[in-house]
Amino acid sequence: MVQSPQVSPPQSAFADEVSSWSDIPGWFHWREGQQEAVATFPEGSTFVEVGSYLGRSLCSLADVVQTAGRDFTVVGIDTCRGSGAEGRANENAHGPAVDHGGGTFAGLLHRNIVSCGFADAVHVFISSSPKAADFFVDGSLAWVHLDARHDYDSVVGDIEAWAPKVMSGGWLSGDDYDDRYWPGVVAAVGDTLPDAQAWLTAQWRWLKP
Repeated sequence: MVQSPQVSPPQSAFADEVSSWSDIPGWFHWREGQQEAVATFPEGSTFVEVGSYLGRSLCSLADVVQTAGRDFTVVGIDTCRGSGAEGRANENAHGPAVDHGGGTFAGLLHRNIVSCGFADAVHVFISSSPKAADFFVDGSLAWVHLDARHDYDSVVGDIEAWAPKVMSGGWLSGDDYDDRYWPGVVAAVGDTLPDAQAWLTAQWRWLKP
């Protein structure tokens, strides 16, 4: 399936109340992968999502964990300042949310997590991706999913920062693995992780030896 370019929600959408991950504006299509992760890894494992935007996928992960009745640590990392214009469409998809929050969407992200009932289940780290990786011990993470900046250099930097943090047998994966709309992502993954495979819909995944 070919993934279409991202389209920003209208400003009015950010004021809407939410009570479920599915109410949160954003782009997300790897819930099946979240379910697989929860079924695969032992309790006590840590999952990190790099690039959480307003929390749609992050709250979905917390919901999957809660529904399974299993114990995992869920961490979301984002600068909350957006990525600027990206992709062949050169669209600033996060811009309206940044403007709505006066230069940051951190308040919206946290509000959505709280409103979905995951205030104590989800940990939010407001930071750039490589800097955040420095706070985790090598080999300590079961799954890291990358969905931050999508240009070649940024994806290479994210992979180099986070691959050492993944434990043996763990997963490093990412979104927008589509050479039509996000050629930088595909090229970066191919150059740095030649053993990575296409996964789900427009995702990639590397299984750490």
